[in-house]
Amino acid sequence: MDNRVAATSTAMPRPATPAPDSAVQVRIAESTRPTPERCIRLVLEVEIFQDPDGDPDSLVVTTDELACEPTVPARVHSYINDARAKLDQMERLVNEHEAQDTLRAIVEEHQLLVEEWDIANLDAKWRDKFVAFAALLDDGRRVVVVPLGQDPVRRLGAVVELLGKTGLAA
Repeated sequence: MDNRVAATSTAMPRPATPAPDSAVQVRIAESTRPTPERCIRLVLEVEIFQDPDGDPDSLVVTTDELACEPTVPARVHSYINDARAKLDQMERLVNEHEAQDTLRAIVEEHQLLVEEWDIANLDAKWRDKFVAFAALLDDGRRVVVVPLGQDPVRRLGAVVELLGKTGLAA
């Protein structure tokens, strides 16, 4: 291992460790990096309010910031565009969570050790190209090395591709 690259472990759950006499020991250290909680909230309700006194109908909107406020169509279109952006953020959050869950299952199933490396010291021409590499250690453990802070969806894709190409799958 290049001594310029610091290694830390990912926040993968610890799978059941094989018995001490087993040939392969799986060690996945818990990460010390805090994982920020992310919450995306979306409240948008639009209705046409029919005035019982016969006045013209009103367009009424309720959001997480407004409660039943009369408004104009242009303003509602603005709320709808904001809601679409939030829906995209929600979908991204769900995809990241799904990728992390899937990676945990793959790591456990194939008894892999996953390490994150801080790639800040790599030459700039290599930083963007490094997505993952795999190695078989002398003691039989299989290691997948990924960049520190890598996007979870990209990480899952890289690990799945490595397993398919390297024969590291158990």
